Amino acid sequence: MSEKLAAVIVGAAVVIAAAAAGLFFFFRTGGPYSGKVTESAGGNPVSGVMVTDGRNVVKTDENGCFTLKGYRKTRFITITTPSGYTCENFYIPASKDTEEYNFVLTKDERTAAEDHSFIQISDTEIGENGAGQWLEYLKEAVEEEEPAFLIHTGDICYEAGLKRHKTDMNTETMGVPVYYVIGNHDYVDGEYGEELYESIYGPVWYSFNVGNVHYVVTPFQTGADRRSGYNKNDRWKWLENDLANIDPDMKVVIFNHTKSPSEDYVISFGGRKLELKSHSLIAWVYGHYHNNHVEMQNGVLSVSTARPDCGGIDQSVSGARLINVNGEGEVSTRMLYYDYDTSETPEAENALWILQMSGNVVFSDPVYCDGKIYAATAYDDYPAKCGIYCADEKTGELIWFTETQNSVKSKLVIENGKLYTQSSEGYVYCLNPENGGIIWQKQVPAGNGLNTCSGICIDNGVIYAGNASYITALKCETGEILWENNRGKGETSPAEFAVAGDKLIVSSHWDALVALDKNTGKKLWENKDEDIRFRSSTPAVVNENTLIVSDDDAIMLVDLETGNITNKTVMEGYNFSSSAKPLVSGDTAYIPTAAKGVIAYSLTEKQVLWELPVGRALVYTAPYTSGDAQTVESDIIEKDGKLIFASSDGYIYAADKSGNISEKINIGSPVLSTPIVLGDKIIVADFSGRLVKVEL
Repeated sequence: MSEKLAAVIVGAAVVIAAAAAGLFFFFRTGGPYSGKVTESAGGNPVSGVMVTDGRNVVKTDENGCFTLKGYRKTRFITITTPSGYTCENFYIPASKDTEEYNFVLTKDERTAAEDHSFIQISDTEIGENGAGQWLEYLKEAVEEEEPAFLIHTGDICYEAGLKRHKTDMNTETMGVPVYYVIGNHDYVDGEYGEELYESIYGPVWYSFNVGNVHYVVTPFQTGADRRSGYNKNDRWKWLENDLANIDPDMKVVIFNHTKSPSEDYVISFGGRKLELKSHSLIAWVYGHYHNNHVEMQNGVLSVSTARPDCGGIDQSVSGARLINVNGEGEVSTRMLYYDYDTSETPEAENALWILQMSGNVVFSDPVYCDGKIYAATAYDDYPAKCGIYCADEKTGELIWFTETQNSVKSKLVIENGKLYTQSSEGYVYCLNPENGGIIWQKQVPAGNGLNTCSGICIDNGVIYAGNASYITALKCETGEILWENNRGKGETSPAEFAVAGDKLIVSSHWDALVALDKNTGKKLWENKDEDIRFRSSTPAVVNENTLIVSDDDAIMLVDLETGNITNKTVMEGYNFSSSAKPLVSGDTAYIPTAAKGVIAYSLTEKQVLWELPVGRALVYTAPYTSGDAQTVESDIIEKDGKLIFASSDGYIYAADKSGNISEKINIGSPVLSTPIVLGDKIIVADFSGRLVKVEL
């Protein structure tokens, strides 16, 4: 046998074995690929335009011509649309029957401006029935804001969504260039996971320029629903070539469905490293986590945006995001909340005083102590304008303000003359409540998640902070770390840590209800029941042996010693994914819901005693909840035989224990935290960032 024939046989065997192992799906043959880029008006050639075959990148010559050699996985010939132009078809499928790949550019002033904006949406997860009412709201936002383009950062969702979405949301229907990013749920059955996506939306990696910014779309990295036809080296080798061909003065923004694979924005592949910051990376924009969170990370703005149509996994408010970039590469953002305008000043009924704070109040309960009201604000945008406020309870006059490192969505706790809370970047604060001075602060790890929304807990001089993925216990007096538990799993939610006896109860969203030894952090038990693993609400103690846990569509009683469910009442048509905690009073639990106001539940008869409906939520917070949802995110306070709570419909309610409403006060803005009750006076902190004192 000749050496040449032997090599052929060995090579064929390797190909067959690799295919059998699913290491790749096909080889593309063809190339070289040649073509031309011209202007639509007059047909003039355009030089210096970047063109790629999915791996190699070249620029058009003075005649607008290019030639690419191609590589074995070439599926498209794609141009980087230059600033000042749009291109109706910026990609052409590679085919042996195509002789020339010619692109036509149309001049467009919107993409020439160095100061420009774009709108991001993410994780729309539509079905065959289409996008729904939020799309009309998005069209209005595009018309009002006049962005340079609109981008969807992934999870269009499954076959039905992939086939429908682009017919609803495209350049023609939106009146602005529309771009898409592939998400993990966009890899579906086929020869390879992205086959259907590519047939509708084109390449899963590409770039385009607007003003002085080079925008890069990259595909989902790991954990997709179906195996990709590419490996990770394919995408990063292309990105390396793409960035090597841009003007060195240009800034770079990367779109992906998920966060950067490394916090320092250095990508390792094929024995090489690609340092993105050396290419003037200014922002990494993504979705996937269904939350609103922006932070400056190693000099790069990390931007996460939740769904436009319903509440996020961590109860983030639904909406789209407007992102502005100026000529110096400075980035700012502004949420466009679905069907709620934060720029309008709402009116509050029976207001004795109002203090306007900066930002929004989201799940952070205000507290009262010694004639003062303490409240904290969140800010879904950048630059952040949020922190902790102290106001005079009688007059509403601001006494002091302390800025925090990003949003505070955790509750405030006053313990032994000190004020404690935690920010969305995991900074734990100990403040002097008299003047707002920082006694100590410490950043605790976030583990594998974004530490955006978890409630702290204090017990016997110890503060439990962090999130479900990574729990940290610290000394209240000094901030000294006592123990850490890196669970490495679970999503954050507004559910607070809770102490029951010697146990710390941790609500790990999309994961489990967990009990840790509060003194050591050691896991005592874990329950992953199909209903209990959806953890938006904080469990409440019924007695020394039992917890009541409500979430998803079930109310459960849990044995504190073992974690076993001793009773489960599944209630079809209910949604208990509220951030609020049940109120246990005697043999009755009063439970806030995500869609049906408040219910009373008999702990003895295991059935609903009554429902108290509220109005339609003004903003959507509960995961996957929208439409006519009657959401209550406030705990219920029992005072002089009354049940007092606030609602996402913008009202404060007082009712008797039979569910009859006695008072109802319009605040005019969603209230996503628990009110303070002081005799016949109530103080609420609302989503518009106001502290409002009213009289019942």
